Amino acid sequence: MSAAGSSPRFLDGDLVDELASVAVGLEAARVSARTAAVTGRVQIGDGHTWMRVLAGILPEIGIVGYKEFHRVGQRVRYHVSVFDRDTADMIGIVDGRRITSLRTASTAALAFEHADDGRPKKLAVIGSGEEAKEGLRAVAAVSTLSEVAVFSPTPANREAFCDAHRSVVGVPVRPADSVDAALHGAQQCYVATSSVGPAFLEAHQVAHLQLLAGIGSTRPDQRELVGDIFAEAAQVVFDCADARHEPGDVIDAVERFGFDPSTAVLLSDWLESSYQPAGTGPLVFKSIGTVEQDLALAHRLLQAAQEQGLGIPAPEIGTLRIMRDPEAERAPSE
Repeated sequence: MSAAGSSPRFLDGDLVDELASVAVGLEAARVSARTAAVTGRVQIGDGHTWMRVLAGILPEIGIVGYKEFHRVGQRVRYHVSVFDRDTADMIGIVDGRRITSLRTASTAALAFEHADDGRPKKLAVIGSGEEAKEGLRAVAAVSTLSEVAVFSPTPANREAFCDAHRSVVGVPVRPADSVDAALHGAQQCYVATSSVGPAFLEAHQVAHLQLLAGIGSTRPDQRELVGDIFAEAAQVVFDCADARHEPGDVIDAVERFGFDPSTAVLLSDWLESSYQPAGTGPLVFKSIGTVEQDLALAHRLLQAAQEQGLGIPAPEIGTLRIMRDPEAERAPSE
């Protein structure tokens, strides 16, 4: 990405917010959904703090890097480091707070885009936090909506959410006083909650939907969707293979409702063919996020910063060392 000799760039949270448009997020999501990656991760915790490091190599776009985030109580910090795959040079470091919500929303929006038939639809949004806000903006950019109904347990939060988004999405955005009220008459649903309590959405509540996206539950101890939703879905699409066994609502589906996660299709494969409704029940899209999504978005933000002359010049931390070439050492002597 970077020109020869160019300095690494640092994008702080304010710069990321300035550059992180819906269009940039969708562009990066389309790249990551169709990019083969080599990935790995480390997760550690000691009861006081928790850390996860996700590493990836994306040969098709020529980068290697990692996302690191750690938590102490309510304090969480994120960053993404991106390097040139061919030279090992640092391209930049990107504040990861916004990346997490934007890449999740943009990836989920690909499912809405692929399934869109051009007919106006009511969208139910469950949640009013950052993930829900980012999700609504991304879905509205690719799906044909007629109205949006929003439920959040706190009336003030859902009212504020609706007030902030009416002018953004261009259709009526109204608060609902219950999950069922938001779902009434809806064809699609975007579920983005904190997932700290028990699962709250059951199959009978969503049987009439065409498409349901659940993005809040990413760990075994988190649940949004009762497992019968997966068992009774017309089709299940996962954003990555790890979604088959990691999120709590999928674990519930397997253990209590006999759901076979191997029957689900991965998003990258699903996007390769035209969308065809697959019987009764909704299409369920489940996302837990991937490092390739993080890296592709961080890379695109660094590109945007370079194009616009933005970014904080950063020293390259990491001394360059030239190692001996093992291939040359194995070459036969003359």
